[in-house]
Amino acid sequence: MLTPTLEDYLEAITILEKRKGQARIKDIGKHLKVKNPSVVSAINSLVERGYVNHKKYSYVELTKKGKAVAEEVHEKHRTIVKFLTNILKVDEITAIEDACKIEHIISKQTYRKIASVVEESTLE
Repeated sequence: MLTPTLEDYLEAITILEKRKGQARIKDIGKHLKVKNPSVVSAINSLVERGYVNHKKYSYVELTKKGKAVAEEVHEKHRTIVKFLTNILKVDEITAIEDACKIEHIISKQTYRKIASVVEESTLE
């Protein structure tokens, strides 16, 4: 099982890949507001666990396993932000910050209920 911090790294990598076509150590650090040595340590841990591929001075790439987790975490994040902003009327900055915390601890059952409410609200 991954820690919330490592899940955040996977999510950052998928976001950067979508925005820039690739994820570099310095871009991941900037995105997460952490220093490069912290990024390198986390990436090494993710490499050991089979979630990313990375060679020194190269891009970080999600493996199939890493991509699945990254997409799941990112989708949870987006759905929770929508729930907080559209349903509960929380301001966007607070919603984004709260979603980053909630996405790691929410049960599958509760998440499914939130996703259902968000989906229903977009159909109206």
